[in-house]
This record gives sequence, structure tokens and C-alpha cells, in this order.
Amino acid sequence: MQAKSRALYEFGATFLGPALHVYAESIEAEAEGHLPVCLAREGWCFHRLLTRLQRESSIDLPHDPVYLRVSRALLFRAMLGSKTITPMALSNDFSGSILDLMRKRFGLQLHEIFAALPFELLRFNCELPKDKDLVYQWLTPHFKALETVVSPTRKALVAYLKRSGLMDPDKRPLMLDLGYSGTIQKILTHILERDTTGLYFIATKPGDEEVSKHHALLKGVFHEGVGWRNGCTMLDRSLLFECLLTAPHGQMVDIRQKSNGEFEYFYGREAGTQRHFQDLKTVFDGAIDHVVMCRHHGVNYSTADVQGLYEVFATRPNCIPHDVWHLFSVDDDITGNGIVNPMQMFAI
Repeated sequence: MQAKSRALYEFGATFLGPALHVYAESIEAEAEGHLPVCLAREGWCFHRLLTRLQRESSIDLPHDPVYLRVSRALLFRAMLGSKTITPMALSNDFSGSILDLMRKRFGLQLHEIFAALPFELLRFNCELPKDKDLVYQWLTPHFKALETVVSPTRKALVAYLKRSGLMDPDKRPLMLDLGYSGTIQKILTHILERDTTGLYFIATKPGDEEVSKHHALLKGVFHEGVGWRNGCTMLDRSLLFECLLTAPHGQMVDIRQKSNGEFEYFYGREAGTQRHFQDLKTVFDGAIDHVVMCRHHGVNYSTADVQGLYEVFATRPNCIPHDVWHLFSVDDDITGNGIVNPMQMFAI
């Protein structure tokens, strides 16, 4: 193995490996009666981890895990005009024009925006969540037009969820994701019209929440009930995990069902990890091999071990090897920030 590949592989084993090991144990403990559903970009690695552990007979899951190509942007788009979900979509930070909000938060194309909303409205500026009620009031008269625009997305999404097995009444979906407030899980709970469970690295609002007469139960493995900028490094600097726990295709922004019943997926722009995905795959290989080794030899980590390790990598300069730096960028268009580099942001 070349020196660069060795550095990537070993970084995966030390940085991601212990966290994935503890997470896999937690998934196994929750799996009874559940269908493991690996969500969004992070879910690509989780699905790869679980299927490898199954092949190695190193994990006991009653049902094979499912990888679900969803994102907040896709779900916000599909449910645009919903009186339950649209207020949820306006609750996250954003600053800019209504035109930019429609493009970046809801993933609408310019021709779709101009077909549904008057030009004068698109020039208005807003700051979310402060202006949430006002923006909702501005959009309400145009809900029918917006629902018409996103109708193909919504129909394809529902068919995709059904094809993926999420509507099987005998298997309660166990949503697997990095965190934090369970937005994707709650939207899926509304669409599926059934109770769901979510198991996250970090759950900022753990517990049972009612969504459209059904229940979304959220649990955190490493932290529960913590807030942003309250001293929790794993949450405040979670972008390091987000950059690496991604998929080769990046963020999914739209879906269509073709005439033959198959699905066509549309993705957002590439971040550094998509351009160098072969390197990221080597990081994953190191992390997953480490999990397999730990389970074969009875090696265990506590949640405190993982928290302490993350603290070191996330706060001390030069702990992340130079050969890995190019992987740390992430698409944060949903908040209007574009491509973000946490190495620069955190000065590490």
C-alpha cells in the first residue's frame, strides 16, 4: 500500500472506526422488530458497514438494511405546500431572498419558481427562523401552484419509499443518520403515516414526538439533549464527521419515476469528497476493517472513549494528517452557505 493510501486507511481506522463500532453495537441492540434504514449521505457508509458485518457474520439483524437516497432538500421539495412540513422547512437558519430560498432550501429550478410565484415576492428578503411566520404567510396563497410544480417529485418519492419496503406493516423503520433533530425522520413519518424510530450519533431533541397523529421516537448514541454552542465538541464541530460520512453521488435533490417503473435520481453539486471519492473509500475501508477486527477480537469502546478521541481530532492542530485535508468540504447550500471547509472554519 502506498504511503498516501496507508495514511488514509489508518486515519479511517482511528478517526471513524471506534465511532462506527459503538454505533453498530447500538443498532444491533435496537434492531428487533425494526427495518434498518440508512438515510441520506451518511447512510451510504452506514449501509456499507452493516452489509459487511452481515457478510462476516459479525452482527445479528432480523432484516437486511436498506439504503434510502433522501435528503432534507429532496423532502422539503416534495412536501412544498404541505401545511405540516412547510413550517418545518422554514424553521432552519437562512438569510437571503425568497428566490434563493426556493432554489437552495427547496431545490426548485428557476423555471419552476417563476411558474409558481410572482416576481415581486421573489425579491423579498428574509431571515429564518425569525421571519418564519411572515414567509409562510407570503407563500400560503401560492401553495396550490407550488404543489403542482413538485407533484412529479412527490409521486416518485412515495413510489420509491414503497419499493424500498418502508411501508411493510411488520417492520417499523429504524432511521440511521448522524443527527440531529430528526428532520428527515419526521417528514418520513408524515409521508409514511406510521410510527418510526431514529438512532443517531447525536439527538438534540431526543424522545417521542407526535407528527400527524403518528410518533417519531429519537435516540442518540453519543449525546442526547445537547444544544449548539453549549460546549459539546462532537456537535459544534460535527462538520468533520459530515464531510467524511458522505456518498459518492453527494446530496440528492430530486427524483422521477420513469415509464418502465425505475427511478431517476438527481444530485446537487460536488464537494471535495465527491471529486476524490476513491480516497474517501480508502478511509471507509480502514474504518470498517477496524470495526470487523474489534468485533472478531472482542475489543470494545465506550461512548466516552469516542467523545474523547473526537475532541482531540476536532480541536488540536495537525492531528488530522495532511494527506486527508482535501476530503474536508461539504455542500451546505440548504442554509445558503455553499461549500464549507471545516478545517479552515475550526482553524485546525
